[in-house]
Amino acid sequence: MITDKNPIVSVVIPCYNDKNYIQETIKSVLDQSFQDFEIIIVDDGSDVETKKVLSTIIHEKIKLVTQKNKGLSAARNLGIEKAKGLYILTIDSDDTFDKSFLQKAVKILNDDQKISVVSSYCNIFINENQIISFHEPIGGGVKNFLFENNCVSFALYRRKCWQIIGGYDEQMKNGFEDWEFWINLTKKCNDVYIIPEYLFNYRQKKTSMSKDSKMYHRETNLNYIFNKHIELYRENFSETINVLTSLAQRNKRNEIKYKNSLEFKIGTFFLAPLRWVKNIVKK
Repeated sequence: MITDKNPIVSVVIPCYNDKNYIQETIKSVLDQSFQDFEIIIVDDGSDVETKKVLSTIIHEKIKLVTQKNKGLSAARNLGIEKAKGLYILTIDSDDTFDKSFLQKAVKILNDDQKISVVSSYCNIFINENQIISFHEPIGGGVKNFLFENNCVSFALYRRKCWQIIGGYDEQMKNGFEDWEFWINLTKKCNDVYIIPEYLFNYRQKKTSMSKDSKMYHRETNLNYIFNKHIELYRENFSETINVLTSLAQRNKRNEIKYKNSLEFKIGTFFLAPLRWVKNIVKK
């Protein structure tokens, strides 16, 4: 059981069908050099096999809450509603982090009230911790987040900021919810500080919501973000036009590249007779 004394940090871990990785994520939390924390796992309507794994995770610092599948934003919000900590750490159920992170991040928030969020550089890995690339977000204020997400979803932030902005936007079910959260937070609170060390380990899977959102929902998500924070984009009108123009040009290049691809040409070749028959029938 979690003690009556409120912890400094509440670690919120949404879990959806991550039976193969959740225990590794929890171990990276329990191994922290800073130990004044609770862990809240939110089972977001996982499958039976994942529920079996979750049922075996018993620790005095861990609390499990469940909900029907409502998406990542709703899972995070539920976990934070149950949290008692002054600071919130969000981490997904297939990622890990260095044992020194909480010690360093808590000190930064304690020492500087002008900082609302602390994150770090990250390693991107596959399989059994095989690092394939690195990511170095720059953090900063709201202008640093208007056109690019300059913080990963893994971060320690002040719980009062989550309360001020009303939590994660639960309408955003196709990704980019963390980016919108940082825009909202830096607009209404203070800056994001990035520890220039590789303390976060992001697992890249063959299929993930992150990949799907970039592939299939990027434009829709951007439209939603631009409209929700339209006053910020009006204030930065010239930069907004440049970004939108750049996106249009990129989409055009991708269209031309696809039309010149062998796949497209083969498809056109085989569809040509069908189009010819269709035209004959119409006549």
